[in-house]
Amino acid sequence: MKKLTIMSIALVILAGTLELPKVGLQLSAIGQIETPQPIQTPQPLQTPQPLQTPQPIPTPQPIPTPEPQTPQPQTPQPIQTPQQIQTPPIQTPQPKAEDPKNLGYVSPEFAENFSQQQIDLINTNVETLLLTQSCSRCDLRAVNLVNINLKNPILTGADLSDANLSGSRFEISDFVNTNLARTNLSGAELVGARISNANLRKANLTKTNLDGADLRFSDLRDANLSDANLRNANIDGASIDRASMAGTTMPDGRKNQ
Repeated sequence: MKKLTIMSIALVILAGTLELPKVGLQLSAIGQIETPQPIQTPQPLQTPQPLQTPQPIPTPQPIPTPEPQTPQPQTPQPIQTPQQIQTPPIQTPQPKAEDPKNLGYVSPEFAENFSQQQIDLINTNVETLLLTQSCSRCDLRAVNLVNINLKNPILTGADLSDANLSGSRFEISDFVNTNLARTNLSGAELVGARISNANLRKANLTKTNLDGADLRFSDLRDANLSDANLRNANIDGASIDRASMAGTTMPDGRKNQ
């Protein structure tokens, strides 16, 4: 028992030894008293500003009443008469200037009736005729072939209207169904020519030698046959109404007065 008592006392002493430092620390902390801060002097209260007196509300001005304006009568403007549209004068095409290079064999007085393409074709046909003595159904209108000499030419169905063949010589020629309207054959030699069913209306056959020519069923109306030679010619069925035949030698050899 004594041992237990001694041990208990020893434990109490040991515990007290261990607690002493903590008590010292607490006493040290209590000894450090905080120095009190000086009390701040309160700021004086600000005197409140006096209230502003409200400004009087301005009296609204009356809206001015606009004075009624009397409309001024407007004088109507006179209606403008539309100007007449001026039609430009139609310019008459001027005849083409004579140019042998372009016209070739085409007579200048008829050149304006043809285009340059047609003129070129006619000139080509003339070259063919002069080279081969033949140009059936060719366009030879208004050609100027004065005083040419063709032997056995074949011009069947060709168009020689308005052509100038005066003074030319055609030996045993073929003009069957050919258009010779208004053609100038004055003084031409057409001995034994075949000219049946041809159009010779208004043709100039003055002093033309048609000895032995075949003129059957040809149209010679209004043609000029003055002083022409129709000896031995065959004019059966030919139309010679209004044809000039003064001084013409008829097929039977009789000469008209």
